[in-house]
Amino acid sequence: MSNHPLPVTKYSRPARWLHWSIAALLILTFALGVFLDNSSTDSLKFLLIKFHAPLGTLVGVLVLVRTYFAFKHPRPLPDPNWSALVKWASKVTHILLYVLPLALVISGIGIMALSGLSEMLITGQTQNWPALNELLPRTGHGVTSKLLLAAIVLHIAAAIYHQRIAKDNILDRMR
Repeated sequence: MSNHPLPVTKYSRPARWLHWSIAALLILTFALGVFLDNSSTDSLKFLLIKFHAPLGTLVGVLVLVRTYFAFKHPRPLPDPNWSALVKWASKVTHILLYVLPLALVISGIGIMALSGLSEMLITGQTQNWPALNELLPRTGHGVTSKLLLAAIVLHIAAAIYHQRIAKDNILDRMR
């Protein structure tokens, strides 16, 4: 009798729940950020930031919890038929999907602290929207959000490729 455990074919239930929850929250947070960036009235900007900032923080917390589950629970191994390049691209993309949201939370906290936005929201003194474009964390937030969007698009494109063209049923691992 062998003591080797059977290979894991699916992510754990908490990992799957976190994956899809984070995906939905990222879409919502990103959309709010785009609306925020393109808003012309201060009152609308203050309303949007009241949702964007806490949702972004929630995404960061959930990514940390997801990271914990990634190390605590066994994960499916890459398909042995994948080339070394595909395995490498998958690993890099997944690392980016963990690191970039956390970088956005950190830069978002920097924006809130350096601009005085957090104090304005706490005190309710929200007459004039602060100038954010000169802040280093704001530049980082913008660049990082675009990198995250690119990583998400690559992740989705790879999932579609594997499901529809390679037909290796990769989506079954996350369902």
